[in-house]
Amino acid sequence: MEQPRSGAPSAAGGELAVLAELRARLQERGKVPPLPVGWKHQSAMLAAEGFDYGGDFIVANIDPDGRTLQMVLVDVCGHGVTAVPVALQFAGALQSLITVVDPDELLGAANAYLLRQPSDESFATAVHVEVELDSGRYWIRSAGHPPALRWVPAQERWEIDNARGTALGVSETPEVHDSAGELAPGEALLFYTDGVVESRSADIGEGIEWLRETARTAVLADWEGAARRIIDLVARGEDDRAVLILQRT
Repeated sequence: MEQPRSGAPSAAGGELAVLAELRARLQERGKVPPLPVGWKHQSAMLAAEGFDYGGDFIVANIDPDGRTLQMVLVDVCGHGVTAVPVALQFAGALQSLITVVDPDELLGAANAYLLRQPSDESFATAVHVEVELDSGRYWIRSAGHPPALRWVPAQERWEIDNARGTALGVSETPEVHDSAGELAPGEALLFYTDGVVESRSADIGEGIEWLRETARTAVLADWEGAARRIIDLVARGEDDRAVLILQRT
């Protein structure tokens, strides 16, 4: 009988330790800065089935005068452990770009970065939101990402935003569609990756309707922890999934 190679368990353990470190660094980069009174955010993530680590991530920044918040939710190509190194590199690039590039040019700059990568699989979908924290005005820019949802408290429902677009890293001139609005107190925006709403048994339209109703039930019960409760109700599949909620209280 062939004996186990010496050091194999430790090698596997070393690989897991490296992945854990990469994931920890990705999560650290995804921390949203403290928001002023009147604003709250929450997020939850779940890796693809069979993995403890995923490639969905968030990058956020508040400008030095504390008036404008930017957040980007990204879904990189691939899932599980294979996506973590790519996600970490891309998150680092976005973290630098978000502080120096005009908001309306951020996704274009991110696209240019991905096109410079050696891999043919360096592409991603992303949704970028820019918010004036004093007025509540916001701009959503989407590149291949599923549509954001907006909470309308008077009707107790989530409405579908119209920002769309094409994925980053595929073309030199990606389509980045945008929308604009103003969040009043009590309203909120919900962003998510396609793993939340897509599966082999249902198309994305059915998934979005499921999410609207699930998220409605979650926030009517309690805003606190709503993102986690939504994620916990999504069956694990072959894709990573993430939910991000920005609320004006």
